[in-house]
Amino acid sequence: MDSQKFGTFIAQCRKDKKMTQSDLAAKLNVTDKAISRWERGVGFPDINTIEPLAAALDVSVAELMKSERIDESEMSIAMNNEIVNNALNFAEEQIQQERKSVLSIIGCLTVAIIFILYLDNIGWRLDTFLFTVVGIILPLIAILSFLVLLGYAIYRKCKGQSCHQTFLIALAGLGIVALIFGAFMLAGTLGLGPVPQ
Repeated sequence: MDSQKFGTFIAQCRKDKKMTQSDLAAKLNVTDKAISRWERGVGFPDINTIEPLAAALDVSVAELMKSERIDESEMSIAMNNEIVNNALNFAEEQIQQERKSVLSIIGCLTVAIIFILYLDNIGWRLDTFLFTVVGIILPLIAILSFLVLLGYAIYRKCKGQSCHQTFLIALAGLGIVALIFGAFMLAGTLGLGPVPQ
């Protein structure tokens, strides 16, 4: 479903009914910021909000899902199938988005807990922490990113898909490793730190 078209349709229907965003938000028990996001095409309402939204705007669910007015006499089986498919795709996208959000939250919490445990393990010494992050963790992440993204870029190239951006990001990972190694060499040469072996 085209988010811009959907948002424009909602805004037009709301204006036709002479409703403000706040009026519509109150009818749906959502914030006016949510209505604004929908109308700007930044997001979609929850699947459970589609029917109340259609009722509040005085349009059919089919019209809302198609994001245009539909003459009932022109409704065909193909159009009905398209609308149902749009609704199913819409629901699937929302489930995937929710799953990504949950996994992101779990990932962030895991990293935060590991970080706190690591700091506690080293006695909250900043110099040890910085050396570990800059000297070990960042280079490892950069090297692994380079290798994985390079493999993925080659895979996309073999499939005939665009791979330019993936390849550039892979090279950026290699550049980070070179910068870190160069910084350590410079620090060692100037006597500011150990020279890497």
